[in-house]
Amino acid sequence: MRALLRLEWVRALLVAELLVALVGAAGLWTLRTQTIDAELRTLASLSHAMALQADRTLGVADAVLRSTREELAHGLITPGLPAVDELLSSRIRPLDDFRALTVFDAQGRRIASSRRWRPAEPVLVTDRDFFRAAREARSPRLYISAPYATQVDPRPAISVTMNWNDDDGTFRGVLALVAEPDFLEGDFGRLAPAPDAQLVIHRDDGAVLRPPAAPDEMLAQVSAEWLRLRAADETSAVLVLPDGRVRLVAAARLEHQPLVVRVSRDAQVVLKAWRDLAWLSAAFGLSALAITLVLARRIARDRVRRQALEARLQRSRQLEALGQLAGGVAHDFNNVLASVIGYGEMAREALADGSAPARHVDQVLQAGRRGRALVARILSFSRGQPRQRVRFALEPLVGEVLDHLEGRLPPGLRIERDLQGAGLVLEGDPTALYEAVMNLANNALQAMPDGGTLRVSLQDGPAEPAAALAPARLPLVGTLPAGPCVRLTVADTGQGIAPETMARLFEPFFTTRGPREGTGLGLAIVHGVVTDLHGAIDVDSTPGQGSRFTLWLPRAADAAPAVSEAPAAAAALPPGQGETVLVVDDEPALVELAEELLADLGYEPLGLTSSARALEEFARDPARFDLVLSDEVMPGLTGTALAAELRRLRPDLPIVLATGYGGEQLEARARQAGIAVVVAKPLGRAELAQALARALGRA
Repeated sequence: MRALLRLEWVRALLVAELLVALVGAAGLWTLRTQTIDAELRTLASLSHAMALQADRTLGVADAVLRSTREELAHGLITPGLPAVDELLSSRIRPLDDFRALTVFDAQGRRIASSRRWRPAEPVLVTDRDFFRAAREARSPRLYISAPYATQVDPRPAISVTMNWNDDDGTFRGVLALVAEPDFLEGDFGRLAPAPDAQLVIHRDDGAVLRPPAAPDEMLAQVSAEWLRLRAADETSAVLVLPDGRVRLVAAARLEHQPLVVRVSRDAQVVLKAWRDLAWLSAAFGLSALAITLVLARRIARDRVRRQALEARLQRSRQLEALGQLAGGVAHDFNNVLASVIGYGEMAREALADGSAPARHVDQVLQAGRRGRALVARILSFSRGQPRQRVRFALEPLVGEVLDHLEGRLPPGLRIERDLQGAGLVLEGDPTALYEAVMNLANNALQAMPDGGTLRVSLQDGPAEPAAALAPARLPLVGTLPAGPCVRLTVADTGQGIAPETMARLFEPFFTTRGPREGTGLGLAIVHGVVTDLHGAIDVDSTPGQGSRFTLWLPRAADAAPAVSEAPAAAAALPPGQGETVLVVDDEPALVELAEELLADLGYEPLGLTSSARALEEFARDPARFDLVLSDEVMPGLTGTALAAELRRLRPDLPIVLATGYGGEQLEARARQAGIAVVVAKPLGRAELAQALARALGRA
């Protein structure tokens, strides 16, 4: 996570997502508040509408009771007569909300009723709240009773009553309209915003006319809450119940009666759509955050990999530049060595064996050959040395290197080998790979001056070598080969490699040893050889704990026996038979040397220092020349380009190309140009004689 947060764009994106989340949270909270406010307004409107409807219903009841009271007070109706009950029935018939209209006397006995049923025993209502309220009243007023069970009907009922007094104020009785408990609810079932909405109508003293169908835990809070709302001049509120649930409540007071209509809803139900939106928003935010982190992790990993690739590319470019520089220097040095070795060999032929001048010339030739070997090592790094490509078994070659080293190990050092590569075959130059393995092993031994263990293992690598490395890990040199490969590991328990040294390991002439202890070409040669084989090198080292070099080399498809590298027995040099040889090189000294060597071998040489001049000379008489010996790097036409032009003029012309550079590209150009033999500079007398003989078909 810390690595991800170091990426500036990841920090910026996370900050942006946090701001969006905060804005979204604020918006959701605002939406929640607006949802609650809108629902409270809806409930307030509904409670007000229900209060108006209840007022109208009670207004009708008040009118009926007042008219009946006036008739009783003025003697227009005499209770006890059958006609009175019929009159009361006619008055109650249009009132759908009421069951009966009954008259009680001052003793609480029923003396008239719209019901035709006559109870066996007298009906007394003196214990009813409406009777007590009517008896105490001094003026006619409407009173709504609490629900009660009648003797006529076991169902609960509510009485809307009015006191009956004479003109002098004497209490005569009570008039009662008996109604269903829900008679004041009217159209609430149709107008309710949702099934969870509840309507409760109660008196100012808190008595509920009809409890809700579902248990209502707010009944104990009704009076106190209504008083608080009235004091604050509010009509709605949000109540938190003792069990933690929240209800939205709106109340309205009837205009003409001491009743309150209260409508409520469960806040959880009201906010369901909001909660769904909140969860959806949270899920989207978390998903966006998760996607951001996953992408950031992947991009960070790709960035690490890209940085590793860029570092490797930079190292490759540096090594390539150094290789080109080394190759150019080696090419020029080859020209110097060619003169030294060539003229030295001719001088040695003219001297008697054992003479002082002969010994002096032998020393010169020996120094020249050492210089040629050094140049060959430089060109091996720069991949400018022509190499043979044959199939060879790898395990015997590695075993030969270890056998050679074990014979001269100093005390305290030992070699552990784990060679499981029987039948593993490579295609390339076995001599170059032998030298590369020897250099790796020598470096490992030199890294353990106080003793240690050199471990060398050879195994058949996985079909996909990239699976053997961590996702963000790349080989230090080269690209992991595709397909079957061979894994060669050389590990030591020595001093290890410092991190600042790792980037320069394969530079030519770079060494951490003293000036008399190494040339700095060992790992450069390993680099050139492995790259020539299209392989890769992975280096893992910890200072103080040793180093491990792993070579990934592509395996040849077909098995082949190991190629013997034993030197061939010396043979007599094949002489020329007077053939005319066209010699082309931009170095006059080398042209003169080649002419003398060819003449000494029995050829007729013609030397030119310009490839364009050579093409003109050949075009005059193509049949004149039996063979062409040309350098590759020349101004104007290169050796391969000159060969192509000469072969157009004479397709059967044998051509020998001498070059200080090599590689697959040169070999491909040489084959395309029809060149018979490619040889490496500097050429000695024997190499030149054998190359000409092969080109002429006499080898």
